Amino acid sequence: MNRVFAFLIVVVICVAGIGFYRSWFTVSSPDSNAESHKVDINLTVDPDKVKADADIVKDKAAELTGQVTEEALDLVDQPSDSP
Repeated sequence: MNRVFAFLIVVVICVAGIGFYRSWFTVSSPDSNAESHKVDINLTVDPDKVKADADIVKDKAAELTGQVTEEALDLVDQPSDSP
């Protein structure tokens, strides 16, 4: 159970890190009012960027798997030299 929990924590940290790096998530705070002693922090998620990056990954994966499939078919079609 501890390994599953640790694995999930690592996955969440990785997604958060990639998300901030790819600007899926942004954290901002408006100018604070010194008199109120309150701090507002805003987390913004850009689903359009997430979808665009997911589509790019999907297209690249399809391209790579297509290349591997073609190479595998070429290997199968080649006659073997050994009797």
